[in-house]
Amino acid sequence: MTVPYLPPVDRLLRLGAEPARRRTWPDYRTLGLEPRHVPALVRMATDPALHAAEERDPAGWAPVHAWRALGQLGAEEAAAPLLALLEGQGENPWVYEEVPAVLGMIGPAALTGATLLLFDEEKHEALRLAAAAVIANVAHEYPERHDEAAAVLAKQLEDWPHQGRLLNAYLIADLAGLGETTAAPVMEAAFAAGAVDLSVMGDWEDVQVELGMIPERRTPPPRESLVEAFREGATRPPVNAEAKAKARRKAEKEARKRNRKR
Repeated sequence: MTVPYLPPVDRLLRLGAEPARRRTWPDYRTLGLEPRHVPALVRMATDPALHAAEERDPAGWAPVHAWRALGQLGAEEAAAPLLALLEGQGENPWVYEEVPAVLGMIGPAALTGATLLLFDEEKHEALRLAAAAVIANVAHEYPERHDEAAAVLAKQLEDWPHQGRLLNAYLIADLAGLGETTAAPVMEAAFAAGAVDLSVMGDWEDVQVELGMIPERRTPPPRESLVEAFREGATRPPVNAEAKAKARRKAEKEARKRNRKR
């Protein structure tokens, strides 16, 4: 028999679809949700029946609301279940889009699990991309853990000769976003060997600009970079968090497709 959800957690069953952008998430604490509701929220966020509900059913959106609430509550005990959800729900774009952000909000409690996923070469590429995003998000949300998180990403990048160009590209993008100039020699070596997907944030010159190592490009951008996606004569917009997130979602979707074909 399914255990019912009690008030105020049951209110999430009726909210239905909500905008995806984090800055538009409602403050779920105004519904009366408190730390004592975390166990029920974890159950809802990972409930297989709710994940299987049809999109038009408001209850099908309850896991999304539940994990957002867990992030807003900074629920450390939710880190392991949400990492397991990230690993097990590889076909769910909502999980891959939002759970890394939620785990970043939860913070250091997610670092160990995300690091294990990132370092595991047996895991599929999309999951490792998401794990890297978790680690970078923790660094952004918790500056006191910046060095620890950046060191994990830099350590994985050192394995660039033995991993995919896409994973290398996102590790570099995350490190650049964290301002990690100390990792520049490894980044440069990966670019020089052609081991980086240039569609993510461009080539080594672009990364140097992002890191503030040079003021601007010295040569025309490579054809493979995102510059080619813009109309002729347009200038390249600055690489920002929203653009990176959009590109990462697309990359993760493609990686999941490749994984299904194995």
